[in-house]
Amino acid sequence: MKKIILLAAVVLAAAACGTGEITKVSGSFPADATETQVQIVAGELDKTIDLQDGKFSIEIPTDVASVAYAVSDGRQVQFVADGSKIDINFEDGVAVSSSKKGVHSRFMAYQEWNDKFMTDFRAKMSAEGLSEEDKEGIYEAAEKEYNAYLEKTIKANPDNILGLIAISNIELEDDEEMLSLIDGLSEELRENPRVKAMRKAIDASSKTAEGMMFTDFEVDGVKFSDFIGKGKYVLVDFWASWCGPCRREMPNLRAVYDKFHGDKFDMLSVAVWDKLDDTIQAAKEENIVWDQIMNAQRIPTELYGIQGIPHIILFGPDGTILKRNLRGDAIASAVAEALAE
Repeated sequence: MKKIILLAAVVLAAAACGTGEITKVSGSFPADATETQVQIVAGELDKTIDLQDGKFSIEIPTDVASVAYAVSDGRQVQFVADGSKIDINFEDGVAVSSSKKGVHSRFMAYQEWNDKFMTDFRAKMSAEGLSEEDKEGIYEAAEKEYNAYLEKTIKANPDNILGLIAISNIELEDDEEMLSLIDGLSEELRENPRVKAMRKAIDASSKTAEGMMFTDFEVDGVKFSDFIGKGKYVLVDFWASWCGPCRREMPNLRAVYDKFHGDKFDMLSVAVWDKLDDTIQAAKEENIVWDQIMNAQRIPTELYGIQGIPHIILFGPDGTILKRNLRGDAIASAVAEALAE
């Protein structure tokens, strides 16, 4: 799962505004501040306000489906125009709402939870003396906690930015469960480009589910079918150089290759979402000696509905998809079981 590693504070814009209500945004600067203007960016609104005695105030349309910004002298403060009174404090870099239960307050609580979660996660992962097995256990526990929190957030916020952020970062193996969460969103959020892309990916995943025949693609003159459906079981690793979980799976993959490579089994790495030079360097560092397709970018991930990496798939000799989303010890188990048949 890449989201734990990458997410700090994801901000997405939705096409729709709120109910047409007005949100009053105001703030002040210290007496010795030299700033003379504040820029407010909210949806299609981009307005610069002159300060009066170090203070400003503006009324903007309410829009709970996106994040707005107050910017001054390079400093940026996020807020949600949820119909409450928003007070911007540039000195502390925060925005405070008059409503403790409003969307803005919930957005700030989410940011606070996420920051603490990430800090705790990094601290656990960087502790001395951890084995790779220890790290994998920490990661799996964090992933479970993270997804549970996101699912709770989605269900509690189906019509605002929090639901949009959470649905964009949750990672569930069950496509039906994922579709259920998407269908529970408001019509406006379901029309968000990111959410529509997720539904498209799920549709693609259903067409390339276990038991289905592989879907071919081509990258720089190299076809997937050059390796798949040629009479061997093939384990395919979709990965990227920057992906920590991808790199942590490499010892498992090398062990599987060393043990099973032969007339009946082979492996293939497909580099996605990555810079070619970075892929080449990482492949050398990880001692990838099996076949590779580089610079694939989004071509295969869109075809196979892959939303997070690493994504490891086992294909049968005829190209049938036998197992998807293999991780850890399950990789070797799936290969051994297939070869024993």
